[in-house]
This record gives sequence, C-alpha cells and structure tokens, in this order.
Amino acid sequence: MKTTRLALAGGAVPLAVLGGTWALQAAWADRLPDVVAAHWGLTGPDRSAELSTMTGVTLGIGAVLTLVTLVTVLVSRLRGAVVPRSAVGFVAWLATLPAGVLAGSMYAALDATSWRDAGPAWSAVGWALGLSVAAGAAATLVAGPTERPAPAEPRDLPSAGLQPGERASWIGGGTNYPMAFGGLVAVLGYALLHVSIPGLGVMPFALAVLVVVLAMAAVCRVRVRVDTTGVTLSLGLFGFPNRTLTYDEIASANTEEMTMGSAGGYGLRRGVGYTAFKVRAGETLTITLNSGHVVKATVDHADRAAGLVNDLTGARDGA
Repeated sequence: MKTTRLALAGGAVPLAVLGGTWALQAAWADRLPDVVAAHWGLTGPDRSAELSTMTGVTLGIGAVLTLVTLVTVLVSRLRGAVVPRSAVGFVAWLATLPAGVLAGSMYAALDATSWRDAGPAWSAVGWALGLSVAAGAAATLVAGPTERPAPAEPRDLPSAGLQPGERASWIGGGTNYPMAFGGLVAVLGYALLHVSIPGLGVMPFALAVLVVVLAMAAVCRVRVRVDTTGVTLSLGLFGFPNRTLTYDEIASANTEEMTMGSAGGYGLRRGVGYTAFKVRAGETLTITLNSGHVVKATVDHADRAAGLVNDLTGARDGA
C-alpha cells in the first residue's frame, strides 16, 4: 500500500498537473497569440518564445523529471529504503515547475495582441509557483506519513584492540559522487529549455548551474579523522562545514545503518538530539556525547572508527 501511495505521489500527481496544463492551453487557445512572453525585465516583457515550442519543451522536461522520480521511488522501495514524504513533495514541485512557467506565460498573454502587451511578471510568477507548490503539497499528502525504521537492538560497543600506551589514528570517509553528478540532470533539462527557446539570457542558467554545482560539491563526500587529539568531521569537497570533538566531551561511539530518509536527507542535518554529516545511506559512525547529543557520519568501515574512538575515550578516562 505504501508503495502504491508513493507511486501516485511521485508519478500520478505531476502527470495530472502536466495534463491539466495541456488542457488549459487547449481551453485558452482562441485567446492566446502564437508567441508569448518568456521573460520579464524591469520595464515589462523583454523576451519571447513560440507557444508551441515552449509547450513542448516545458511539458517534455516535466515528463522526464516525473519519470526519473517515479523510477527512483520504486527502486528505493524495492531495496527496502525509507522514502521521506518531504523528498517526494520536493521532486513533485520540481517536476511541475516547468508546467507552472508555461501556465504563467499563457495567463499573462491572455487576450494580448502581442507578447509585448503581456500582463505583469507577478501574475506569471504567481502561476508558476502556485501550481508547482500546490503539486508538491498534494504529493506530500498523497505519500502519507514517512515510515520509520525500527530501533536497533542494543549491542556491545566496538573496540579496535588498542593497548594501554599505544597510539593509533584512523582516516576515512564516505562518498556519493553519483548523487552529485545526478543532480546535474535537472540543470541539463533547463539547459535544453534555454537552447530550445531563442532569446533567453545565459545569466539565469549560469546562476542555476553554479548553485547546483556548489550544492552537490557540498554533499558528495564526508571525511573523518580519529587520533589522540579527538575526532574531526568535515563535509564536502571543500571540507566545510566541519566539527572537532574532544575526548572530554565524548561518552562512546557505535555504528548504525542510515536509510535514504534518515535525518531527512543529505548534507549537514540537524534534528532533536543529533547532528548528521550524511552523504549516502548505509553504515554510519555514531558518537554519543556526554550531553546526550549524537553526532553521526556516513563513513565506510564505521566499526573501525568507532572502536578506536572507544579505546581512546577509555584511555582518557583511565588516565
């Protein structure tokens, strides 16, 4: 049942919006010019596109994004991953945003004799955001509450077997470069939009590329260093944000399995009682502080890191 709801939320809701936008164009056909405004400047519309071209490109991009979303959701469910409703709502918003842009341009062009006589930009933006946000909200409701994994059974804390007087260090991390590169799919889709509609400026597209690249670079890897001075965690290609934990504030370390939906997504995640440096699902180093707060990092061979943290914490306590 949950899989069905997710499929409806990630596939049926966006497709319904795309179909509705297509039907809206048919209903308004007699009131629309062949060329509509595609961009507004400070003084009004300053760029245009053929309505047929804009329709094909925007709805095509929306259909591709919907298909990618649907496949991703179904594959994640087959693998037993938790799919958060917030993620489904976000991708539904993203998939329907192009249709919202089309609807906004059409609304602004109603009964206009030329694209230069189109209505104000706020009306087009209102349609674009209103339609896509409504689709995201509907998808969130259809997806239903996010399933939560059962809590792990208590077990003995790991150890690296460090002997009194010995010193050791551990450097490791976790990566998710496929996710980073996959994030460029949306950029390529909007690049197609700019190529297909002559006259659109390059600056908005360049800014979109820059934002996506920086965001993906920030969440494609996490690095952890464990040595006698403490535990240092850093996120992204640039090593920021980062945090250093001293053994005076560490109570213990352990491991757990994080799902795709754990902590609500990727990147630096904060919640009640935890901070997560997360770039993927899977094995995770968990460090419990004396305050009760838990710091998590999705790293490979997390058991080795946890064992060394426990041994060094024990050595400090015995000093």
